[in-house]
Amino acid sequence: MKERGINSTFKKIIYESSEMVFLADDTYPYNIFYSNQAFESLIGQFLEEKSLVGLGLDINSYIFNEEMILNFMGVEYTFFLELPQENASNYFLFYKGKEMRGQGLPTKKDSQYFFRNTVDLIGIGQETYLTWVSNSIKPMLGYSPEEIVNIELCSYFHPDDIEHVRALTFDIRQERKNSQFVARLLSKGGEYRWFEFHVHFIVGKFYAMARDVTALKTELLEKENLNEFYALCEGVTNLGFFEISTQANTVALTDSLKQLLEVKTEGVLTLEETIQIFQDSDRQLLKDSLSEMMVTGKGIELTLEVPVEGARSKWVKLIGQTKQENNRETRVFGTVQDITATFEEHNQLDVYRELFYLSPDPMVITDLSGKIIYSNQAARTKFAPDDQIGFPDKISGFEPILAEKEIWDSHVEQLTSSGSKVYQSAVINSAGKEMLSEVNAKFIQIQGRTLVVSIFRDISDREAPVKTSAGPSDFLHHLTEHIPGALYQFVLDKEGEMKFSYLSPGIKNLLDLGETEFAEFNDVGKAISKVHPEDIAKVLTSTVSSARKLSPWTCKFRIQEPGTSDFKWVQGAAKPELLENGDVVWYGYLTDITDQKMFEDRLHDAREEAMKASQVKSEFLSIISHELRTPLNAISGSLYSLLQDEHTPVQKSAFNTINFAVENLITMINDLLDFQKIEAGKLTLEKSPMNLETVVKRVIEGLQFHAKDSGNQLQLKFKNNLDLEVKGDKVRIAQVLNNLISNALKFTKNGNVDVIIELKSQTDSKVRVYFEVSDNGIGIAKEHKDRIFNEFDQIQHSFSKKYGGTGLGLSITKKLLDLMNSKIDLHSEPNVGSSFFFEIDFEKVYVQHSEIDNISSSEISIASNGELNVPESSQGGWGEGKPTKKGPSALSEVRLLMVEDNDVNALVLGKIIKKWGIQYERVNNGKLAVEAMEQGEFNCVLMDIQMPVMNGFEATEKIREFSTVPILALSAADKVEVMDKIEQTGFAGYVAKPIDAAELLKKIKEVLNIVNQSA
Repeated sequence: MKERGINSTFKKIIYESSEMVFLADDTYPYNIFYSNQAFESLIGQFLEEKSLVGLGLDINSYIFNEEMILNFMGVEYTFFLELPQENASNYFLFYKGKEMRGQGLPTKKDSQYFFRNTVDLIGIGQETYLTWVSNSIKPMLGYSPEEIVNIELCSYFHPDDIEHVRALTFDIRQERKNSQFVARLLSKGGEYRWFEFHVHFIVGKFYAMARDVTALKTELLEKENLNEFYALCEGVTNLGFFEISTQANTVALTDSLKQLLEVKTEGVLTLEETIQIFQDSDRQLLKDSLSEMMVTGKGIELTLEVPVEGARSKWVKLIGQTKQENNRETRVFGTVQDITATFEEHNQLDVYRELFYLSPDPMVITDLSGKIIYSNQAARTKFAPDDQIGFPDKISGFEPILAEKEIWDSHVEQLTSSGSKVYQSAVINSAGKEMLSEVNAKFIQIQGRTLVVSIFRDISDREAPVKTSAGPSDFLHHLTEHIPGALYQFVLDKEGEMKFSYLSPGIKNLLDLGETEFAEFNDVGKAISKVHPEDIAKVLTSTVSSARKLSPWTCKFRIQEPGTSDFKWVQGAAKPELLENGDVVWYGYLTDITDQKMFEDRLHDAREEAMKASQVKSEFLSIISHELRTPLNAISGSLYSLLQDEHTPVQKSAFNTINFAVENLITMINDLLDFQKIEAGKLTLEKSPMNLETVVKRVIEGLQFHAKDSGNQLQLKFKNNLDLEVKGDKVRIAQVLNNLISNALKFTKNGNVDVIIELKSQTDSKVRVYFEVSDNGIGIAKEHKDRIFNEFDQIQHSFSKKYGGTGLGLSITKKLLDLMNSKIDLHSEPNVGSSFFFEIDFEKVYVQHSEIDNISSSEISIASNGELNVPESSQGGWGEGKPTKKGPSALSEVRLLMVEDNDVNALVLGKIIKKWGIQYERVNNGKLAVEAMEQGEFNCVLMDIQMPVMNGFEATEKIREFSTVPILALSAADKVEVMDKIEQTGFAGYVAKPIDAAELLKKIKEVLNIVNQSA
């Protein structure tokens, strides 16, 4: 505090005075630099800015006054004022400040009594707790004031209300405003009671008053539940409520009624607006009815139409009532219910009733005693034309044959068993005239009553066909009599009645009809009864569709053979015509197609048998191909061993001939395996990263020897940059190129074979590459171009003898390209040459080096069948990147374990290994191999895959548990079939049977890191 001009002697007296005193600077904003305790208690503590400006006081308005009135927070205070010039200082002096007592305000004692004894709950507090609360809390909630003062208030509010209360009180504190809300408080007895709160915040304090509204809230909740119940009932019953205010001339609609009437206007409607909701033709009726109801007090019930936008009208039932007291209406209200479905059903029933009554054929409905329940107009006109003569009350009155009880009982019994019957009967009218009628009787049950419906048709006027001797007529008559199947004319009249107006005699043989049955066979129901139950729906559906669209009708269905479970197949066809009178007439035929269907069934069975035979063939090829590899392995290995020994030139020629034959046989087996996998759908393509240029170059390198041997120049031409990393199956792409290039070299002598690779187009994610293999060999005649891609096909049988092969190479190539979504094509001329070309789309990959880049050209070999043999080490073998102990540096230091169950294969393989100077031991199953590895020291293992006791996969897994010695897999199975499991098991490489000795030696050197040593 600044102590300007204040004698310290009076400091305490002034500070503790009951009258307010404060001092303020004489410059803007007139900061208050001293105030006593009374001022701080009533005013100062509530000021955000402690200045005259913060008080909202304009000092210039009081420079001529000694006394002033200050209004703060709704309370008026009086002060005496001394200006700076009056007291020779630089401050304003405000003293003798007192609260002005308003007229009629209670004394402090009265106020305290009022607050302590009020029926409402009154409290004062800070933040979230009370500092004072009225005594009324005891009767309201059961707490004494001491129990609740200085306790966190949030714990007393209902959990569902607490967040709402916190948000409100926060907003009130921020904006310093009054707030009103309703929330529940926990009583001492454990129940929650509803209170309406009025809260006012003033700088850190709040003043609250709460009134118990539990009874009112309970009543409101009950009303809300009741309103919700009414709304649910409105939804279930499709109705809504309305009330009319006769004084305001307005109509209040419930939400359900607004939704029903599709009213989008919010709030109440005027009476005129409400009337406008309904159809034009109903508005005057509604207006008059409402006026009469208000005048007379009598209720109304109206059926009205409501137009609906974009759809047909709704029909509603409006019921209105008034509540009257002292002969004057006090309330006008009612309901509106959607009755569209019921109204339309009634209308439809009225239409059916009218159709029944006005039907041109007489109809009579009787009970089981023969008493007539109902008859239509045609029946009364036909059988009782004289109005003076009453219509008979029993059916026997005009159908005398049914008068005998035995005949009537038999008639009812037949209807009970079959449901309906059609018969002819003599009917007597009231004049005694006999009319021959066709009667169609049917048994029906309606609302628990069993009735008989009889429809009569006068057939006394039917005439036999008039025969003429006209030539064309005789021809047509003869034709329709003898044509296979049946011709017919079928009529659907505008009343919906269906009948045959003509049937040729062929229908008798087709449907096995007798003469009597044929003469009466004009009813469609009889025809339908002949159709196989499973085909009735198809016949009816197709007929209805033909009638609606006036489109030709065709249908194949079965006819049940009478008395048996056999059936015959029938095909029907007809063309409809719409007549001027509204009738639809079909002209058509029915014919027996049983033999055709039987042939189709046999054809289907033959196809199934052919598919089974194809499956057996594929399995046979697979088995025989795999089994042939084992003896071929022995022959190939023995030849290699013999070629390494000393031999005469004559023997070498014989050995080369045998070796050539073995290689051709291996090629054929591989072709058969590929063909079998493609046919069985088991060949799948891989999509792995590769460098396209590198793959193509290695295929060319692998075929250079073949080119030199045939005296050809093999050239590779790249167009545009093809040093691209793409995703594809490098093995199968190499196989395709190898097949095409091998064929070109085979059929070209001392010529040129060119391989052209061109980048056609590319996007950010894909490239399209063009491949072409061309030669100047013997060429292909135009008529043979389509045949060269057929399996097991050679253009001439002499080709097979001269050039060799199975005829599967190009077929496999085409099928592989089909799997790659590519299509191969060719241009060729005899004695000029051939050109095969295709395009493939590849996905780009963005890596620094492709896997195949790490493989040297010497590491890849291509069999003559197109199989590309890529070393497994390029795909990551066992122990890659792991430190291994130092191995042998020469083949003579290698100690090898051979695991082979076949004695011949073991003998041949042993001879080859010995010639390389390698020491080895042999065991004949996987279990012995595991034991040998546990007991001895070996540098490498040759592991056969298929063995008894324990196969190669299981043995390798067990060896890998304690040893990192490289293991090479030997298998006659196709590489693609076993490669995944070989990599997973932990083999260091794979050599296919029949074993290529050079390939095996290269693998052994690779896994043992032996370099620059020849065997």
